[in-house]
Amino acid sequence: MDDKFWNYGSWKYWVLLMGKILVVAGMAWALGWWDGRLMPAPNQLLAHWSRLGTDWPYTLVMALCGLASYLLLRLALWDQKFRCRVCVRRLRLPQAEGIYSSVLLGGTPYCEYVCTWGHGKLFVPELHLASSGKPMWTGYESLWDNLLRAEEAAVEK
Repeated sequence: MDDKFWNYGSWKYWVLLMGKILVVAGMAWALGWWDGRLMPAPNQLLAHWSRLGTDWPYTLVMALCGLASYLLLRLALWDQKFRCRVCVRRLRLPQAEGIYSSVLLGGTPYCEYVCTWGHGKLFVPELHLASSGKPMWTGYESLWDNLLRAEEAAVEK
């Protein structure tokens, strides 16, 4: 991997993502364990069989728990997509660009989200085509570094 991946602060982004995934996994395990304790015991005839698939109320509840866990995971990943890769704050100031009528000419509409602390911006295509591409993060150097360089250039003149 290149050094750009390991820039200052990017570890926060991945730690937050792993934390969210672990929380969702813990909640899924707790839901499954709790449902196994709350559901009535199976018939004596099926006591040695697995309850999943043979006991339909238990199977239905476990399927709903699985669906809820999947939806929580999707929500966590969606939230993570719109976070700054450096400071892990929510991206703000959406700016829509492009025209839907010029899609065939290469002007696909997109939306840019900006980190309010100046760390970068997220380019999100509005039109989901095979050629529209994926969301792309563009990181900037520190805002203060740019200002200091501009001040040094002004002093040298």
